[in-house]
Amino acid sequence: MGARFTRTIPTLALCAAVTASSLAFSIAPSGAEEAMRTHRTVFDVRFGAIPIGEAKFEIRFDQESYKLGASGKTVGVAEMVAKGSGEAKSQGRIEDGQLVAEKHTVKYVEKSKVSTLEMEFDEGAVKEVKLNPDKRKKKNGSKWVQITEEQLRAVLDPASSIIIPVEWEKANNPRAVCDRTLPVYDGDTRFNIKLSYKSTKPIKTKGYKGYAYVCQLRYVPVAGHKKGERNIEYMSRNKDMELWLAPMAKTNLYTPIRIEVPTWIGTFSAQPSYFGVVAQ
Repeated sequence: MGARFTRTIPTLALCAAVTASSLAFSIAPSGAEEAMRTHRTVFDVRFGAIPIGEAKFEIRFDQESYKLGASGKTVGVAEMVAKGSGEAKSQGRIEDGQLVAEKHTVKYVEKSKVSTLEMEFDEGAVKEVKLNPDKRKKKNGSKWVQITEEQLRAVLDPASSIIIPVEWEKANNPRAVCDRTLPVYDGDTRFNIKLSYKSTKPIKTKGYKGYAYVCQLRYVPVAGHKKGERNIEYMSRNKDMELWLAPMAKTNLYTPIRIEVPTWIGTFSAQPSYFGVVAQ
């Protein structure tokens, strides 16, 4: 459940060109001695119109490094059916417009069961994974797609994947923001998040009023999953998922402000109740 939780937060809670003059982002480069800033996003997670969860992210960052904390819990009907809560932490560097993950931890509690994950990276490659309970040994059969050492290099943990750095000169270019593939490892499975630009839409919530770049989100399984699994195959064919991205603190770093995940049983969404800078 720990790996599943880290995958869910960035995905749910979980990644035509428009000129800069048409946007309300007002992005401008900062000086070399920019202080660390803290951005907060609070999501209401819903199934259709029904509230089922709350998720909060706090990202402390400058142009060279980041630290991320995330927490989530079930609410309403979901709490009665399957009460759960979790928290995740990630940290890493920002080098040459790319994230380099360093450390990732997760704790998930469902009723009386506790699941944990500790993951360390060395220059973006997975160095050590501690997963409890660890069910990876049960995935050695021919029914499973095996993970190779090569597939664990230059990867991100799920929480880090919600931070999207863009070159300053392209920070108002929607295709430069959206069009990318994020290689992700959650301690259990290896998958890619493929984003592509769809549209630009206005959005307003507490802390932010402006525009968001709407990216099509595609889930691409790579390894660690069971061959022919129905849910995996369905999600890999799902072309209707959306990740809405907006800039943090008027910088060239983007993060999700809204997420839409239609499924065969209904639509899961993460809608913002707050998106903005936290006073230091």
